[in-house]
Amino acid sequence: MVIVAGLHLEQHLGRVSGPPRSAVAAVTGDGRLRDLRPAGDDDDVLAAIPEDAALVVVDAPLAIPEGDRRRDAETVLAWCDHAAFPVSRARMEKVYGGARGVRLAPALGGAGRAVAEAVPDLVLRQLAWEREHPAGAPPLDLAEYRARWLAVRAPAFRPRGGGRARPAGIHEARALLAAVLDLAGWEPEEDGGDWAAIRDAARVDALACAYAGVRHLRGGGSVALGAPDRGLVLVPADANLAGRIALHVERLRAEAARTRAQGVGAESAGGDTPLRPPSIGGLGQHGEG
Repeated sequence: MVIVAGLHLEQHLGRVSGPPRSAVAAVTGDGRLRDLRPAGDDDDVLAAIPEDAALVVVDAPLAIPEGDRRRDAETVLAWCDHAAFPVSRARMEKVYGGARGVRLAPALGGAGRAVAEAVPDLVLRQLAWEREHPAGAPPLDLAEYRARWLAVRAPAFRPRGGGRARPAGIHEARALLAAVLDLAGWEPEEDGGDWAAIRDAARVDALACAYAGVRHLRGGGSVALGAPDRGLVLVPADANLAGRIALHVERLRAEAARTRAQGVGAESAGGDTPLRPPSIGGLGQHGEG
């Protein structure tokens, strides 16, 4: 049985020590939760990844271009009306003190494991969308889709700044995930105070990452956006979102072609953004596009 590990990685380097703020969810290929545990420092995170995991999906950048350039994946998602954190080395240094995911990526990908990224808010938003628009339904007219998509939001559950997490949003996110995964009876902690809510928020993020990996490996309903050396992001997507992603990837490629014609290097223009069904860890062809 294929095992996917979803990892919520605490990215603030100043908060890696102390109470564990990361979490690892181990989910089987048929969507059953096998393990869900907190994790702290780098050694603790690596020890929590199951040895038999074939794919690790992380909610942190695992590869960042050199210099101050931003990644193409976030640009495409922003054009699809989903604001994603603008990843660049300068931005990661300013906000988090560095890029912990980049540092851990080689070890996470050890023992033949494949590694990829996911955006938990986009995973949960897509699940909320699919409550009314099943993944296999025909695509809507683009204008109608965009208007409806803008009205859908992921649950708000994480701590705001240094504040507490939001239990109501945690329960809402759990309900979305429970509709697509067998959570093996997991429920958010009750009356555990602020730290319990913070732990549960981390667990939700880890579960969302694991689901993105499971859905991608099942084939269909998923897009792999980017490339391993510039950030490979797994995006659960119905025909509507997959179509918009494809549209904007072509737009980015066209911009890169124009830039090349003006004598600027293709890489600096973002011309290497692929949209394809890559082979993840030798497990076959997956995704759409």
